[in-house]
Amino acid sequence: MKENASLAPQWATTSGDVWARRWRDTDAGLAGLSPHLLKAITRCAPTGPFSAFEVGCGAGSTAMAIAESCPDAKITACDISAALVQVAQERTATSPGIRVLLGDAEALGPCEGPFDLIFSRHGVMFFADSVGAFRSLRRAANPGASLIFSCFRDWASNPWASELASAAAGNALPAPGRESGGFAFADPDYVLEILSSSGWAEAEPQAVELQYDAADGDVAVEHAFSLFAEIGPASRIVQSLPEGERAGALERMRSVIENQFDGAAVAFPAAAWIWRAKGPVS
Repeated sequence: MKENASLAPQWATTSGDVWARRWRDTDAGLAGLSPHLLKAITRCAPTGPFSAFEVGCGAGSTAMAIAESCPDAKITACDISAALVQVAQERTATSPGIRVLLGDAEALGPCEGPFDLIFSRHGVMFFADSVGAFRSLRRAANPGASLIFSCFRDWASNPWASELASAAAGNALPAPGRESGGFAFADPDYVLEILSSSGWAEAEPQAVELQYDAADGDVAVEHAFSLFAEIGPASRIVQSLPEGERAGALERMRSVIENQFDGAAVAFPAAAWIWRAKGPVS
């Protein structure tokens, strides 16, 4: 996926490498979203054989779930992280209906299509030019094809990000703006404008409440602490601090995590959107 100059190299290398190493943790964190997204995708899937394209496939979990629910589907999935693509290719090696490609969805889509269905789990918020990117995806779609994707809702409704990031910073942080990043699509009016401007029709969001399950068991606090020290907005804040300030930031994060431990698991409230849209019929 095309991203801004600060995010794309990180995601293709350092950040993608961390996500590839911890894909089981990130899948567990979004496990509460997965049934809602799978239901939305399968509802929009054509009957019989069809072709689908996944934007930002990560470790391949969503493509695998779609392939299991829709065995006649031919899925082309892509990501810009070589490490994640390797994981996804290994996991889907015995799934003949799935191809996993390394590359930019905006460029690959029109070359590999056309597709009857385009989907993404939290992979579309990072384009440098969102209207241009969704226009490219529309060109990759057959007439009347469906687009389904998930993204995070507002900052305050996702304390796994907002509270931990504020703890790391040592003060309450405002919500991120519309720059490419995890919360770029929090405002549904903004997303509707992007989809309409890029030629997608009948766009409609569904609000989903979920639980971000960070870790469970006796070592849940330590495991969650190590996860959020490497992944998410708080980790980037810690990395940006002078060396002498990082220990204090990490301790403040640990305190927030400890407060979320219920004796069995560390879990945070979370909120997402699932968007559906249609390409023009002709």
